[in-house]
Amino acid sequence: MIFAKSIFLLVTLSANLAAAGQLHEAARNGNLALLTQALDAGDNVSDADEAGDLPLILASLSGNTDAVGLILARGADIEGRNKSGLTALHAAAYAGNLDIVKRLVAEGAAVNDTQNFYHMSPLHAAAEEGHADVAAFLVANKANIEATERNGYTPLTQAGWRGYWDVGEMLIKAGATCQKAELVGEPLYKECIKRKSP
Repeated sequence: MIFAKSIFLLVTLSANLAAAGQLHEAARNGNLALLTQALDAGDNVSDADEAGDLPLILASLSGNTDAVGLILARGADIEGRNKSGLTALHAAAYAGNLDIVKRLVAEGAAVNDTQNFYHMSPLHAAAEEGHADVAAFLVANKANIEATERNGYTPLTQAGWRGYWDVGEMLIKAGATCQKAELVGEPLYKECIKRKSP
């Protein structure tokens, strides 16, 4: 089964392989002085690097809160996408960067965005990586707990497959249903049902 694990791993690998410009390197590393210098010199905050990644996505993935704030203040599109269609909120949720997730949601990032190659939502990204605090925040902000990604799996299923039952049980308490054994396999289905039982 292919999960989102490879999505942002590709971002990280490509970041190391691609010759990134000053703006993108500063966003990735959280170097505010260099970031400001690049922007003041005319670098476009909406330009992708050679790997197809935007400064806002790189800063969100790397957990650079101040860089995210500066990039947003300089006019970055909060719904800007990488070449797979993922946004900064997907990146921050995947990496477990709760402060950045909160900032992006407060700024209007779409909590239920699935307009990407994987059809995954930010909640899928957080659940699959076991970020219970991020997942709970997204659920509290009306994330669709029954959204399915391109293979038909919900965030609960993805958390369960990876053994993140703290996330799974939170989703169950929020009303998530166990997907059928025919889709997810008998072991996961049985474990989910067991955890759903009072």
